[in-house]
Amino acid sequence: MDTLQDTDWDLVISGTGVPQSLLALALSRRGLRILHLDRNPYYGQNEAALTLNEAQEWAQRHTCDNFSPFTQASVSTPATDGKLGSSRAYALALAPQFVYSWSQLVPALISSQTHNHLEFQAVGSWFTLPKSGSSLLHVPNGREDIFQDESLNLRTKRSLVKFLRYVADYEGQGDWSEKKGRSFVEELSESFGLSDVSYSPLLALALSSEPAHDTTFGSIIPKIACHIRSMGAFGAGFAAVMPKWGGLAELAQVACRACAVGGGVYVLNRGIESATQLSTGQLSLELAGGDRVTTKWLVGSSADMPQELQPQGETISTADYAKSICIVSSPLPTLFPPTSDGVVPAGAVVYVETERAPVRILAHSGEAGECPSTQCVLYASTLAEDGFEVLEQAVQWLLASLNEQAEVLWKVQYRHCGATLAAPTFGDGVCLLPTVSPDVTFDDKVLDQVKAAWLRVSGEDEEMFMQLEARQDNVAEG
Repeated sequence: MDTLQDTDWDLVISGTGVPQSLLALALSRRGLRILHLDRNPYYGQNEAALTLNEAQEWAQRHTCDNFSPFTQASVSTPATDGKLGSSRAYALALAPQFVYSWSQLVPALISSQTHNHLEFQAVGSWFTLPKSGSSLLHVPNGREDIFQDESLNLRTKRSLVKFLRYVADYEGQGDWSEKKGRSFVEELSESFGLSDVSYSPLLALALSSEPAHDTTFGSIIPKIACHIRSMGAFGAGFAAVMPKWGGLAELAQVACRACAVGGGVYVLNRGIESATQLSTGQLSLELAGGDRVTTKWLVGSSADMPQELQPQGETISTADYAKSICIVSSPLPTLFPPTSDGVVPAGAVVYVETERAPVRILAHSGEAGECPSTQCVLYASTLAEDGFEVLEQAVQWLLASLNEQAEVLWKVQYRHCGATLAAPTFGDGVCLLPTVSPDVTFDDKVLDQVKAAWLRVSGEDEEMFMQLEARQDNVAEG
């Protein structure tokens, strides 16, 4: 399409983040005229995966951007021996998240015929690293792992199995309502006879971002239950998966391709400058570059909208994370041992104890498609106030504990924070979607929020959400 001037649409979607892209996927077979824009030159928005050059440019734009969830970004190259690959050899995820097998996203991708165009890889081992990084410890994933762990005495093994039985059916426990408001570590000690050596492994399974003594039983148990219930769903020895080639960014791009195959029009480097309500009930939108279009519906996050459409409703604060992405000179094979089925995972989790808030490190091997095979990428995050210092220390502890000649070749650090809507907000032809959490696991609330928007725009029955038939012409959407 040479120009968008004076074109008319059923729906304009602003931003190609995961929520907007999933909505485009869900509407891709409804015969709607869909225009999907993004002010960025790449797909994925806040969940984008960037080349080295793109990451450098992105960091320069987000040193102090108050109208973005990203701030204080900076790039450094601690080792400059020419060991980095070409810029396009990397796909660095701004918001790395993995998906538990138990997640409702999995059946949604299957019913929408999207799963065939995504390559999911296992997130295998969980590790803990004590304060000062003395030694890396493997976290048992279940009953079999517990009894094979020679570092645990028989009494501790029995106590852990008792605890896991409770977790497996925590909703049905008669004392759940009473216990969930109590301290997590106190409950472990008093109700299950577990000592403090058990705290860190269990908090690692929950991927807790809070120090042990600040956590409640009710906040941790559902997360551990999700991990346990997800074990073995896609293969023995792992509970979670991640899309290859950039994680959620690849999911967003595949969803957008499906909408494009269905007739959607995609334009990058084009945002919305202003919006005017017409007497016909439609919206008139002025786009960057001067084109004007009309639409029945406009959907996007608040950051995608002009000032006159900024949300007036309830917002909720999201956690303020310090994050870093480090390209490491070694593939760090110790972090990626094969599962019992012989599958070599592309992802691993390291939970690092510190004097302040813990650090969660997601390690991605070259098999994830995000770096050359001779390297790996470490995605680190923490809630600690002096977060950048804590992150650097945690990464160095991890590398030292592995006893390998590994060094950080390239690093970007930034803060990922902001506020988002508690739920989709609807106005006259406008839907504002909440943004994706800055945490490290995919939250099924995203799918619920997309569904709410889909119901309003499509007018379809709830049961039809993400129910898309396979294309008869066998056209590849991914």
